[in-house]
Amino acid sequence: MFDQELESAAQSIRQSLKHLEVPIPDQIDWMPTPFEGQWGFGTNACFQAAAEEARAGKKVNVPSRAQEIAENVLNDLSPIAGFSRTEAEKGYLNLYIEPTQYANRVIDTVLEQSENFGRGDPKKQRVMVEYSQPNTHKAFHVGHLRNVILGGAMSNIIEFAGYDTVRANYIGDIGWHVIQWLWCYLEFHAGEEPKGDRTRWMQDIYTEAIKRIEDNPKYEAEARTVFARWENDDTELKQIWEKTRNWSLEGFNEIYEILGEQFDVFFYESEVEKPGKVLVEELIEQGLAVDERSIGGPVVVKLDEILGLEKETYRVLVILRSDGTSLYATKDLPLAIKKFQ
Repeated sequence: MFDQELESAAQSIRQSLKHLEVPIPDQIDWMPTPFEGQWGFGTNACFQAAAEEARAGKKVNVPSRAQEIAENVLNDLSPIAGFSRTEAEKGYLNLYIEPTQYANRVIDTVLEQSENFGRGDPKKQRVMVEYSQPNTHKAFHVGHLRNVILGGAMSNIIEFAGYDTVRANYIGDIGWHVIQWLWCYLEFHAGEEPKGDRTRWMQDIYTEAIKRIEDNPKYEAEARTVFARWENDDTELKQIWEKTRNWSLEGFNEIYEILGEQFDVFFYESEVEKPGKVLVEELIEQGLAVDERSIGGPVVVKLDEILGLEKETYRVLVILRSDGTSLYATKDLPLAIKKFQ
């Protein structure tokens, strides 16, 4: 909003530097002032001028000379429109904004542009905003609600700014939490169907599953057998999973309808689980991942080593557990590919 004022100020500074017969920088850049409780922009143009004098052979102390130039420029400048005051501080020229004046300016602009305030010209760029991301077989809780509201608002702003905006949702429809739910359902609620609030009913069974497993260690072993059935593509289990998964998705859609939220594309964790494991094997074959499963370790990507970084920066990325089960990272790899297809 201050581009014109800052360019005008830069022109005035160039004229003043010329009048003072000191070097004029090729470009005058502005940065927000870092002072608490004050709002404005600063430039190091006087530092650049002092440094150029030093490079030309003039014997100067650059910081002191920069402050001297800044003070001389300040004395030479006329008041700059749009700013309440100017100062020369430690070689910098700072321009300060009066909040009341700025607020009035924003209000006037809003009234003038009406519903077009903030609207950007169409841009040839696509932006994907991924949000909501609830887990099936569990409740849609207040954290998910917050995520939907923030993600929806961000999508509206980005779209209004002129970007081709894709609203994406990544549903966590498989994982240990789903396996625990399925075990509890099969063991204690087989054949039951939700009545009333679907997501609350699903959450109640999940809560029950967690408590039963915590209270009785043998139940975790039973749940692990359900996990093994899933890994082996047990047809009956997959049918029950799909049916109960749909109950959750129907409940989520009811909430989205109440919120007036619509998504352009849905990604599902179950769709990227197997592709993720295939991709892990490809990375091993290509020498990008190290398979340590034979010695009881996981499959890892040594990021620092691949990037040639001497200083430890990214460390390693674990992409598969030692027992061959997937992690979030396992699924994130094919998910990233799907997003660009």
